[in-house]
Amino acid sequence: MPAAALDRSALAFTRYDLHATLDPHLHGLAVEGTVVVRNRSQQPQSEAVLQISSSLHWAAVHVNGQEVEWLQQTYTTDIDHTGYLTEAIVKLPQPLPPGESATVAVRYSGVVMKDATRLTRIGTPDAAALRSDWDEISDRFTALRGLGFVTWYPVSMEAASLQHGDELFETLREWRERERDAILKIRVARLPLDEDDHTRYLLVLNQDSAKPGAEAEAEYRGEDPVVVMLEDPGVSDDRPWVNAYYTLDRTNYARDYMTAAEKAIPKLETWFGTPHRKVVLVELTDPNALPYDAGTYYFAPMRQVAPEGAEVALARPVAHTMIESPRLWIREGLAGFAQALVREHQGGRKAALAYLAQFSSALQVAEAQSQSKPAASAKDAAKDPAKQDDAEQAPEGLMSIGPQPLMTTADEVFFRTKAAYVWWMLRDRLGDHTLQAALSHYRAAEDHDSGYVQRLIEAQLPKGQNMEAFFDDWVYRDKGLPRLKIASVNVRKTLGEQTVTAITVENLGGAACEVPVALRSGNAESTGKVALPAHGRGILRLSLDSMPLEMDVNDGSVPEAEPRSYRIAITAPEGEKK
Repeated sequence: MPAAALDRSALAFTRYDLHATLDPHLHGLAVEGTVVVRNRSQQPQSEAVLQISSSLHWAAVHVNGQEVEWLQQTYTTDIDHTGYLTEAIVKLPQPLPPGESATVAVRYSGVVMKDATRLTRIGTPDAAALRSDWDEISDRFTALRGLGFVTWYPVSMEAASLQHGDELFETLREWRERERDAILKIRVARLPLDEDDHTRYLLVLNQDSAKPGAEAEAEYRGEDPVVVMLEDPGVSDDRPWVNAYYTLDRTNYARDYMTAAEKAIPKLETWFGTPHRKVVLVELTDPNALPYDAGTYYFAPMRQVAPEGAEVALARPVAHTMIESPRLWIREGLAGFAQALVREHQGGRKAALAYLAQFSSALQVAEAQSQSKPAASAKDAAKDPAKQDDAEQAPEGLMSIGPQPLMTTADEVFFRTKAAYVWWMLRDRLGDHTLQAALSHYRAAEDHDSGYVQRLIEAQLPKGQNMEAFFDDWVYRDKGLPRLKIASVNVRKTLGEQTVTAITVENLGGAACEVPVALRSGNAESTGKVALPAHGRGILRLSLDSMPLEMDVNDGSVPEAEPRSYRIAITAPEGEKK
C-alpha cells in the first residue's frame, strides 16, 4: 500500500456514528463507532485512508464486519492544530466500486492538549498562537472544535499548509463541499466520576439545548461540531432570544453578555427580520482564549467588557439567527455588516467605518496577494523570457494566493471583511429602504445560482437599471481594490464669496467604485459622489459660499488597496487668499 499512490479525496464520508469519552484528568479522548464511506471517484478503490489528529492513535479498524490489514503513519498537514495527522491506510476486503459504500468500524484514543505547532512553525508568537488554537481536554479547560482545529473524527484529504497562501482554506472548503450532505451523529460523555465526586458537569454541543449532566449527543448536517464542558454550571434558558451556559462564578458577566445580545436585536430587525432561533452564549473557561463564533453560537471567556463592544461582537450571532444562506459571502458578510450597523447606532457613521477599518489592513495584504503573480524562478525565467515579467511583478516576500472572488472564496478575510464592505457599499449606492426590501425577499432555499442576489436587488430598481457591473467587479470576480489618487483640485470664485471646486480623482485599481466627497470651509459643507471606473478618472464639482479649506475623498466606506489619509487640505489660489 504505497502512500504515494493513495487518492485521499476518493472517498466521501456520508455518515458518522461515534461515541467519545473524555478523561480531563489525563487529557484523554477515546472514540469508537462507525463511519460510512462512499467511493466518489471513477475508479474502484482498494484502500481507504482515515485521518485523525497526530495526538491520537488507531487501535482497531474493521470493514463491513471483517478484519482487515491496515498500517499507521504520520502525515504532515495543517488541518490539525498539531500540524500532523495519524493516518490509517486500510486494505479493503475487495475493491470498492464507484458509487458504492462500506461501513468502517473504528476505535482510537490518545490525548488532546493545547498545541499550536502549525502556527508557531510559521512564525506566530507562542502566546498569540495558543490564544487562537486553544482546544484541549483538561481539568482546567475542556473545549474541542472540529475540522480545521482538532481532527478528532476521521476525515480524508490531501495535505494543506498555512505557508502556501490560501491552500488550507481551499482544502477545507472542498472537504466541506464534498461532505455537505454527511450526517455526523456524536455522543460525548465524561469518564464516569468517582463515587465521592459530587461535582456537577454540563456538556454543551453547538446543536441542541444543553442538558445538565456529563453526557450529551447531537446530530450535525453540514456543520462543524464544538464541544465544551463546564464544571458547576449556570444555565439561563428562560429568555426569549438568548440562552447562556457558564460557570456560576461568572453569572454576572454572563448576564451582561445576554443583555448585549438582546440590545442588538431591535437594531437589526429592520434589516434582517425577526430572529428564527436563539443566540447561544457559552463560556470558555480559558481566560486567554479568543472568542469563536459558530453560526448562532458564541464561545468566549466571560469577563468584564465594555457594553458597546459586547453588543457589536454579539451582532454577528444575532444576525445568524435572522438570516441564513448557503453562501459564505452572504452569511458571514451580512454578519459583519450587522456589526457595523450596530456600531453606527452607537456612534454614527464615522464610528461604523472606523470599526470596519480595523480589518482593512489584512484585506489590503490579502488583495495584494490575490492580484500578484507567482514569482518565476531564475531557472524558469532563463528558459522562458515571458516568465521574466512575472518574476519582476511579484513583490519580494509577497506570496501569491490567486484571485479570490467572493462567490467562491474560502478565505475569511474575503468572505468576512471584504463582503462586509461590499454590503456597506451596496447600502450607500441603493439606500437603506431598497437594500432592506431586497434582503426581505431573500430565501436560502431559493439561492441556487450566483445571480440570485443581484436579481433580488434589481427587482427593487427602476426599470432599465442593473447592478451587473458592480457584481462583476466585487462579487463574481476578484479585480482587487480601488487605488485612488487625487489628480487635481481647482477652486474658482463665482459670485461674491461663492466658489466652485472641481475635484478630479483617478482610480488606478481594477475595480470600479463610487466614493463620497465632502468639501468644507468653516461651518459650511458640500457633499457629493464621484463614479470612478477601473483605470479611469472622474470629476466632481461642488459649490460653497466661501473658500474651501479641506476635503474628504472617500470617507472609508470603500476599501482601498493602500492606506491613505482621506482628509486633504486645500490651498487657495494666489490672489484669493485673505
